[in-house]
Amino acid sequence: MGTRWKGKGSEAKALVEPMSKIVSELQSYLVQLEAHALLSGCSALFAVKTEKIDLFNCACFGRPVVTAEKDRQWIQLSMEEAFYLCHSLKCLRIIGEDNSPKTDEEQWLYMKTKKETFPIFYKAYSHLRKKN
Repeated sequence: MGTRWKGKGSEAKALVEPMSKIVSELQSYLVQLEAHALLSGCSALFAVKTEKIDLFNCACFGRPVVTAEKDRQWIQLSMEEAFYLCHSLKCLRIIGEDNSPKTDEEQWLYMKTKKETFPIFYKAYSHLRKKN
């Protein structure tokens, strides 16, 4: 059984603009920006320029948070997305609720306490992300 495509033109679009290329572009942008996200409950918030929202959407990371700001938008990342960008892609720093940067271990413990199923969900999430 070969690859299954959802929607008309999906295969052609994916061949022109592969997910690995889009994620690589997002990773480069975040590294260049020295990006950091703020932990907030069971998610992480990241401020982004409005013109970069499409990059996050195409890379399938986060969801925009509606605000009144015109030049800046907020992206809400799930804990799995935030940890993946930080730990696996090394392109995002996580800032805790106490305004201090968190190590991978501190993030892992925080996320496990906030969401009991985090380790299982993260393993599945990272596996699927690595497969693009």
